[in-house]
Amino acid sequence: MNKLANYFINTNIDKFVLRFVVILVFLAFGISKWFDFEVELLKPLFSKTWLAFLPHLFGDAGASYALGIVEGIIYICLIIGFFNPKFGVIGALGVLATSLTTLSLMIQLGFDGFLFKDVLFIGASCVILKFDLKRILEK
Repeated sequence: MNKLANYFINTNIDKFVLRFVVILVFLAFGISKWFDFEVELLKPLFSKTWLAFLPHLFGDAGASYALGIVEGIIYICLIIGFFNPKFGVIGALGVLATSLTTLSLMIQLGFDGFLFKDVLFIGASCVILKFDLKRILEK
């Protein structure tokens, strides 16, 4: 048991797993933005919040696609971040920005558990950001 604990303590497997899980979630949510069911789910979110400008600019489907593109860029940066920490920093900042944006919607919508889960992504993005900044500075 001590051997396993020491291995875990002396590796970055925790950060690898955290990055991988964030990538999976952003991949799933990003891909879902391209389907009609997600377009329909986002309509009330857009109509009742400051994000109402998106459907006016892009249409209902286009607004969903735009979010999917942003989420796609974020998970691609996080994937590349495994090998290049500069991209990891961009991805982590993207996760932080989208999470803060999502949480800001609760000001207009009230508490929503689905939106509130993004508190976790704020923490995850800070861990990934710190890890990748250290990797950059240690080079």
